[in-house]
Amino acid sequence: MKQVQSIGVVGLGKMGLTMAKTIAKGNRKVFGFDPYPPKDLPNSITLLDNLSKLVDGVDCIVIAVKPNLVEEVVRSIKSPKLILCIAAGVTTSQLKNWAVKDSRLIRVMPNLPMVSGRGALGYTCDFDLKDIASELFSGMGQAVFISKESLMDAVTGLSGSGPAYVLTFLQAMAEAGLKEGLNFEESLLLSMETIEGTICYFRDLKEADPAIHPMEVRNWVTSPGGTTIHGLDALERGGFSTSVRDAVRAAAERSRELREG
Repeated sequence: MKQVQSIGVVGLGKMGLTMAKTIAKGNRKVFGFDPYPPKDLPNSITLLDNLSKLVDGVDCIVIAVKPNLVEEVVRSIKSPKLILCIAAGVTTSQLKNWAVKDSRLIRVMPNLPMVSGRGALGYTCDFDLKDIASELFSGMGQAVFISKESLMDAVTGLSGSGPAYVLTFLQAMAEAGLKEGLNFEESLLLSMETIEGTICYFRDLKEADPAIHPMEVRNWVTSPGGTTIHGLDALERGGFSTSVRDAVRAAAERSRELREG
């Protein structure tokens, strides 16, 4: 497939706008359409007032609208394009049914940290589109190719919804510190740095030793009869690990429900 030179982003909410801004850094022409566009649109993105103008004038179209609006947008594309869709529960098969013949399709599930360039993006597409997809996602975070599209529901439940789980954990940690006598700001800062610092530390360890396991590192700070094992015991009495797995499963199941209508 030829190199993508111009891109149109339909839907300029947090995700769509972030993708548009990031892609624009790659010296591509980026156009946007949204009935209610953001006021702080950068000069690198050309806002169009008509959807037809956008879809007719670009090589690639990023669809960043709600799932119930995807079909309408895809059917408005009257010539073969590279179509990238971020809507939860919308399958490649559905996109193919709505799109004109010879359109190329990429389905991606990003998450909110993409706004800070630290997103986790799971994507699926034909194998020959992998390099193009990887290049488009450059600067957005960690992009992971998912070879079986049926696993995109798991991606949605895990990394797509995951920031909400992490923020809930962050809030719980901060409130726990508050309960123990710290003020909330102190507790929140300590909690934030603990979460971020632990991930950065483990990332460094994994780069040095790809086989290292989270539980191995956890054992390094879990002394016999010490404070950490008592804290971990309390977590598991509350069903912490099971609750996390149940949350991912529930979100994945909801993604399947959306896909199946």
